[in-house]
Amino acid sequence: MVQKILVSGGAGYIGSHTVLQLLLGGYEAVVIDNLDNSSVVAIDRVKELAGEHGHKLSFHKGDLRDKPALEKLFASEK
Repeated sequence: MVQKILVSGGAGYIGSHTVLQLLLGGYEAVVIDNLDNSSVVAIDRVKELAGEHGHKLSFHKGDLRDKPALEKLFASEK
């Protein structure tokens, strides 16, 4: 069974590098980021760099301080 990992701030510099390594390591990555200091372009680039593993990345624009957004995220992801 493939493990799914939630990465907050996954579109930022450190987060995007972490997400790439998780994908290449065989994990699924779920990213939540409010994009204040990052860009969705970083997510697209990680998917591209991950090659055949890029489909294991899902992105949700949101803030960890937003309880309804987190509840929606957890309802949509296992």
